[in-house]
Amino acid sequence: MKTCVVLTIAGAIAAGTAAHGATVAYWAFPVPAQSPNYGMAWPIAADASVNPGATLDTDAPKYDGSVAPNAIAQGSMQYFTGDGVNLQPTYSIGQAISLRNDSLDRGQNKSLILNFSTLGEIDLVLSYAERYSSTGPTGVTIQYSTNGVAYTPATNYATNRTGAFLSAARVIDLSAVDAIENLASVYLKITFTGFNANSTGTARIDNILVTSVPTPGALALCGAAGVLVARRRR
Repeated sequence: MKTCVVLTIAGAIAAGTAAHGATVAYWAFPVPAQSPNYGMAWPIAADASVNPGATLDTDAPKYDGSVAPNAIAQGSMQYFTGDGVNLQPTYSIGQAISLRNDSLDRGQNKSLILNFSTLGEIDLVLSYAERYSSTGPTGVTIQYSTNGVAYTPATNYATNRTGAFLSAARVIDLSAVDAIENLASVYLKITFTGFNANSTGTARIDNILVTSVPTPGALALCGAAGVLVARRRR
């Protein structure tokens, strides 16, 4: 029944990714710029998801809660200005989440970790907007897991370090990874490597979207009317 809701209501959410299918989880970070930008509540709940409980977390250092913290105490995660790339309908450009390195190199090899349910969903696709500073990471690795402990590499790519958001979304096709389909809980880890040593380089990510194709059984439960609505919107 939850997948039926996505097929009929999330047409507005998923219309911008018609080729990818239904929205499984989406983080838009739609709140306007905040000050200070390091006071982030973890984990960060998804702005939209087909099943409840989708969250985003990190293994990077987090703000320690001190008053007027120095750069180290602020942690490695901050909010900066977002972008319209991969932005889904009904959402406004707000913030983007950023991994920032520091003088202790605490951003090196750190990750954003997505956790969500894929019950009723197959053929996953991950996409997002991305921006890297001139001293930011040189590479990104995508891994998946079914328990949040043991991760399997899916792919990796080199960054461009232009200091601007790329004009098109990064798309990671996970449709061949059957191991993360139709499960109550799966994890995707986005890891950033190759920051300039001891630099304050950043990796900024926005409009993180996981889409899928509903399982045949889920489509059958929705009935012909729901399928027709989904097809018309695609």
